[in-house]
Amino acid sequence: MAATSVIPALVAVSTPAHAKASLEQPALELVQRVTPDFAGKVSFKVDTASPQPVIAAEGEQLLITAQNVRECVRAYGYYLRKMAGVHFSWNGDNTSTARFVLPEEPVTVPKALPINYAYNYCTLSYTATHWDYDKWEQEIDRLALAGYTHVLVTAGLEMVWQNFLREAGYPAGKIADFIPNPAYAAWWNMGNLEGEGGPVSQVIIKNEARLGRFLVKRMLELQLEPVLQGYVGFLPHDMPADKIKGKIIPQGQWCGYNRPAVLQPTAEDFSRLAALWYKHLRKVYGYKGLYFGGDLFHEGGRTGNTDLTAAAKAVQEAMQKASRNSVWLIQAWGHNPHRALLAGTDSKHTLILALDKDMSAGHNVNRNYQGRPHVWCELLNFGGNHGLYGGVKLLENLGGNPGGAVGIGLISEGLETNPLYYALLTERINNRDIIDRDEFLKEYVRNRYGVKSRELVKALRLLCNSVYAPDKLQEGCTESILCARPSLTANKTTTWSKPYEYYDFDDVEEAARLMLQAGKKYELGGLETYRYDMADLCRQVLSDRARKQLPRVREAYESRDIQAFDKEAETYLQLIRDTAAVLATSEHFLLGRYLEGAESKGGKNPKARRQMRQALLQLMTTWTPTGGILNDYAHRQLSELMSQYYLKRWEVFFSVKRAELRGEKLAGEGGRSASLTTENNGEAVSTSFELSKSVDAVEQNFRNAKLELLSTPRGSIIKLASRLLK
Repeated sequence: MAATSVIPALVAVSTPAHAKASLEQPALELVQRVTPDFAGKVSFKVDTASPQPVIAAEGEQLLITAQNVRECVRAYGYYLRKMAGVHFSWNGDNTSTARFVLPEEPVTVPKALPINYAYNYCTLSYTATHWDYDKWEQEIDRLALAGYTHVLVTAGLEMVWQNFLREAGYPAGKIADFIPNPAYAAWWNMGNLEGEGGPVSQVIIKNEARLGRFLVKRMLELQLEPVLQGYVGFLPHDMPADKIKGKIIPQGQWCGYNRPAVLQPTAEDFSRLAALWYKHLRKVYGYKGLYFGGDLFHEGGRTGNTDLTAAAKAVQEAMQKASRNSVWLIQAWGHNPHRALLAGTDSKHTLILALDKDMSAGHNVNRNYQGRPHVWCELLNFGGNHGLYGGVKLLENLGGNPGGAVGIGLISEGLETNPLYYALLTERINNRDIIDRDEFLKEYVRNRYGVKSRELVKALRLLCNSVYAPDKLQEGCTESILCARPSLTANKTTTWSKPYEYYDFDDVEEAARLMLQAGKKYELGGLETYRYDMADLCRQVLSDRARKQLPRVREAYESRDIQAFDKEAETYLQLIRDTAAVLATSEHFLLGRYLEGAESKGGKNPKARRQMRQALLQLMTTWTPTGGILNDYAHRQLSELMSQYYLKRWEVFFSVKRAELRGEKLAGEGGRSASLTTENNGEAVSTSFELSKSVDAVEQNFRNAKLELLSTPRGSIIKLASRLLK
């Protein structure tokens, strides 16, 4: 069956669970939230016969007509970008220069692809652990304005699991040990680990359930479809066998963690447990769901001689019984999904999320999923790492129907980076033609900064031709070695990354100078969007300089010149201090903001607040309690992390090296290295570092340390950039 034949089933709009006074009321309320100055000047009309949204003037009113509320809101987003000069992003908004204009003639909004999907499971831990209600309300509004149609929801699964396991007969005293902190929930929901960051306070579990219900309610009001977690057979790894009829398949370990077991979907008890799961899912969310995620045997899971075709059929039959005409969303990542598993799915009720991390070419675009429809999903970012990066040329030329895909997906693990790239992704969703780069950049500058500036366009053009133009496959940005576990030979930070230097560092510095010039000329220093971008560019310049400076430190060490070593090491440390100062000028680079948001999930309960804080700090640093292969995977260049974590690691490391040059021997220090190797989609990847008890102590003490946190920006990015770019 051709993939296109299933599109009508996939794009059906759910009836809102909480009806408003009129169909258009949710769209009007959105206008009030996102552009209050335009409230009362905009009206909407739902016309189911309208093939495409139309923006027109009706007297002094702006009238948007579309076939449903979701399309009304998407059209309003188009109006804000193309006519009103409004800019929204995860890294600052600009509504200060918004212009309420009425079109002289009706404007027909281009069609978007039918399915535009938001979020990887990992996104909701790496990016959203610190998002509160206000942030989530903004997020849903902006997803709707950008044209997204389907959004993954996992907040609240803690309570679903709690209630499900109680009724399934799992020992009550063990349930708390199975449920992880929300910071680690992504890998729990994918079947990779249990319990990390727990036992979780009941305060957090209740707050997450309330949040999840709110998200579903708001999405349905705007006619976005929440994607909930389906049941694919997960059970605690120590589920008593006498409670279950059927084969429970142990899944072993993932990066040192016990994985949940999998009940063979063809087992006698599978349908009973699935029905139990969907019952509690509906109770928590107030909605039975129409789209369900859930991946079997993800990232190395053990099949245990399971008939995968029969297993897939059983999973989907349970979904259909719980929610007729529902759709199973399956992530295509690595070796998943197995061909045999796909063969057991019903193509009318299956959607493949084709994750693509290749920003140079898009190697997954033309994959064949046995006639099952697929969504092409960008995967720009891993772990929330900061670094300029993105496939600008890829998105420009992707076209409106990439490789036969029925839509586009936003799957990056860390979303609060690279606003230029994500703005281009929004343009791609709403534009089926090849994108004109110059026209896009002019519009982007006008919207994001509120000015027409040749300097800013030229700066962005330089970046598009260099750091935003990777020429080979790599896993995320070229990382800053300032964040690497100290070693004189460090060239990357995480195990899975590549140390490619595919762009000219001078192009980034020239772009920074041009942006600084524009900032002075147009007095942009007080603009949130400019402060972020100027800080981000300076951060990148300093990261690039570190790659030239560390070899000088190593050369001085190898020549045993203590005076030269001290000089070069101090220069390297000053790069970290300067980075911290630069990042402190933007609210989006403050660790304090992250921790305040995470702690809010614990309400007023001190223990719950502390749990959220410690879990997020661990995730950003060592990942596991003891480090290892995941160490620094989620490293961030946030001001306080630079000054109180990465700086400390390098300071103690250089102290050890200085002692070695003096002939001193320190217990547990120097002369020894470690190498960790793993497998990534068939390729061996590794990381190496020097063993150091002093560095270990910095890492292990950090999550409980008393930190000096910034709640508001400090310093002038214009002044700092002027000094650094001389």
